[in-house]
Amino acid sequence: MNPQSNILGEHQETKIFYCHGWGSHFDPTKGKIRSLARMGHVSGITVDYTLHPQTVFEDYTRVLKQRPQALIVGTSLGGFYAAWLGAELGLPFIAINPAVEPSKTLRAYLGRGVNHVGEHFELTESCVLAYEALSFRLDGCGTISVDLGDEILDAQATLNLVNGRLPVVAFEGGSHRFDHMEDLIERRPDLFNPQRTSKNT
Repeated sequence: MNPQSNILGEHQETKIFYCHGWGSHFDPTKGKIRSLARMGHVSGITVDYTLHPQTVFEDYTRVLKQRPQALIVGTSLGGFYAAWLGAELGLPFIAINPAVEPSKTLRAYLGRGVNHVGEHFELTESCVLAYEALSFRLDGCGTISVDLGDEILDAQATLNLVNGRLPVVAFEGGSHRFDHMEDLIERRPDLFNPQRTSKNT
């Protein structure tokens, strides 16, 4: 697990923990994270998604246990983990353009390659198969947000899976990178309210 980083937000009472997507890393200079920093202190770690999902979950959990009041925000595969971590730890979450079936979508990256930040990786069949036992969590206290123009993941399939079990905020157009973070903050500032109740309170 790489060292954690953070960016100081304007509203110090809100603690946001960010889960990055596949092939990426936690970068406080990215536009999405800088937008989130308007709502509070943002922290995160870089995890290795080529490792078994249990290892990734443990890496995230180790840090989140030191942040019992955190709001978890995750994108893509990070959105999958945001829903899992939120449900398991009783923390509020926002899953953005989440990968709801990693056992299928990760197959596009099997083998060796170079990720979005120029690092070499090797994704094994056993790692991808491990996700078959992990369904997308719909039993936590969270919200799903999608760009309907996501060119990587099927946003409509995500909406069909959620099917009213969690609140959804959907935006026309956009992309897998999620082009509407500022709009999400403007439309639903309540999602970033630090007074939201978690299962631990």
